[in-house]
Amino acid sequence: MCVIAAILGGLAGPAAADDPPLPATDSDAASAEGSGAGSGSATAKPRERDKDTDMEPEHKPVSQSGSAAVGSGSGSGSGSGSGAAAVPDSGRELGLFPILGGDTDHGFGAGAIGSIAMFDGNNPIYRWKLDFRGIYLTKALPAPSFIDLAAVLTVPQMLHDQLRLEIRPSYTLDGVLPFYGRGNEPNVPSKDVPSRDFYERVHPALSVNARWRLSAHWYAIDGIQVSYTKVSTDAGSTVATQIAALDPYLLKANGILRAETGLAYDSRDNEIAPNSGQWHQVKVRASPRIGTALPYEYQQYDAIARWYTTLLHKRLVLAMRGVVDLETGQVPFYEEARYEETTAVGGTQGVRGVPAYLLYGRAKVFGNVELRAKVWRFSAVSRKWIVGFAGFVDAGRVWTDVTTAHPELDGHGLGLHYGVGGGLRIQQGRAFLVRADLAWSPDARPFGAYLIADQAF
Repeated sequence: MCVIAAILGGLAGPAAADDPPLPATDSDAASAEGSGAGSGSATAKPRERDKDTDMEPEHKPVSQSGSAAVGSGSGSGSGSGSGAAAVPDSGRELGLFPILGGDTDHGFGAGAIGSIAMFDGNNPIYRWKLDFRGIYLTKALPAPSFIDLAAVLTVPQMLHDQLRLEIRPSYTLDGVLPFYGRGNEPNVPSKDVPSRDFYERVHPALSVNARWRLSAHWYAIDGIQVSYTKVSTDAGSTVATQIAALDPYLLKANGILRAETGLAYDSRDNEIAPNSGQWHQVKVRASPRIGTALPYEYQQYDAIARWYTTLLHKRLVLAMRGVVDLETGQVPFYEEARYEETTAVGGTQGVRGVPAYLLYGRAKVFGNVELRAKVWRFSAVSRKWIVGFAGFVDAGRVWTDVTTAHPELDGHGLGLHYGVGGGLRIQQGRAFLVRADLAWSPDARPFGAYLIADQAF
């Protein structure tokens, strides 16, 4: 059973603009190119304000740097039109939530999640943003059962808005990861035996990802990650008897060098809390084998589709996502429970309610439908706040292998694992959102609870 004990509170940074707009993605600039650039006679229309909250409308795309006009414009971008679009004041914006809690899977402890964003006064989107988190959980003092330290530096408008760069260092110690066997129908015991059912994984990593603008909403995506992994488990555990016996590198410290490339379409009106638009990606990842230091040679193919539409202006948004993830080659077994940098069918970013690392397979399909309501807007400590709620249904399944059927492990028929639930959303300022979700699933014990920054998708 997962329990979040408390959210201790939020800390706001220095005063922001009196009437800040919500942040727009770098794709918004492209959507304005046709109207703000190239004609010489285009003028920017002043943006309306929310009469109830004095915040900017959330559905209108915002012009940004580059060829699109900001404020007023001619075809050159320097502009002399009569309108003036609202832009935020320059300065730093800090969002921080200390947390106290945990779950019975990982233990209990404390930590914090937050972000620092810098606005330059010329663009509604931040000039750069640093997201960070630090969490320490334990089941038996003083030994930690879970440590997660990570930061993501995002610079969205490099090279005249042609390049978005993200740099992500991280360190994670997962001390109580479950493994009951591979496939969609693992043999889950009624009561866990730690020496049999759990393993430990330490994995620091460094990722660098780039997104290059190709046209109005199309982008090329490239990235590289280097990581170190050390897996530890008891000699009689399920991992040792089923996996380590076939993988001589599993219980030895080793690394993975992984490169990725792909194509993305992004027309979202807002990257923190989208109200409309689409965001789709197809990616190929490859890891070469280089001696015993980098022993795993495998490939990963991802297709992710996301849709956002407003059902009730300023109040209600429908968000949907579908994911297909396929892996081939000599895949490290722990990656069979993951896609991108998180768990797939289970956990906080995939099928909520299903325990993380419950299902291991080289083929994964899952989807999410989420209804997001914004119910309260207010100003406090020099910051705009939006409080809302969400209800969701998640479902998916895995297959042991991509090319070979294993009905003894995957079962027959649809075999869906699903979760239903809801949660709280708190947006602080223009660049920071926290969600707290509670989900029930037939696989849960008896439910799952999650506290994390950003929407699930």
